Amino acid sequence: MPDNPLSPTQNIDLRQIVYEKIKEAILDGIIHPGERLSEVDLAEKLTVSRTPVREAIRQLAETKLVALIPRKGAYVVLLSVQDAKDLYELRSALECCALTHLCQNPPAEALQEVRAVFDGFNDSMSQFIHYDRQFHSIIRSGSGNKFLNSVLDNVVDLIQLCRRYALEVVPLATSAAEHVGIIDAILARDVEKSQRLLRDHLRRASESLATYLEKHPEFSRQTP
Repeated sequence: MPDNPLSPTQNIDLRQIVYEKIKEAILDGIIHPGERLSEVDLAEKLTVSRTPVREAIRQLAETKLVALIPRKGAYVVLLSVQDAKDLYELRSALECCALTHLCQNPPAEALQEVRAVFDGFNDSMSQFIHYDRQFHSIIRSGSGNKFLNSVLDNVVDLIQLCRRYALEVVPLATSAAEHVGIIDAILARDVEKSQRLLRDHLRRASESLATYLEKHPEFSRQTP
């Protein structure tokens, strides 16, 4: 993984590349929730003109990762406690639906690779978040339903804004062990067990995030 997605970009498919780089910086916490997006600053860091940056910001606003405030500018959204609970509730329902299809034909090699990372995980939070996103991406794509995948992409991206805060409440080793259990159930093609473990895992993650946001209102206030 690159250390910082806000590095100079190339000219091929420039608009999409700029969009992906800014989005990755937001999801990685390099650009924080509530932070204002400066077209000039981003264009300078990416060594591009302001036009693709402006278009990328508008695209991010369509996915709800960015809020466009009249006469103030563009800001990375701040989720309220209720927002986080609602998103996790939706995510749980959708990912459990995806598991029904995934368990019928699980991608063993990809799942075992992620499982090996989580088994005895003791690395950094950024690495954990990377593999957590990879695992849940496997669940989404494994559903074989492009519409379900698309909706989940947006839901998970919004949750990802605050995901690292939830992990400050729950030990990484605990969350990693939960992932291992879910993966084992998927590889065993046990739909009922994988769904139960996933629902429990996401419920604990939701509760942890809500606890953190309640104790740190600066991360859940309304966007300026």
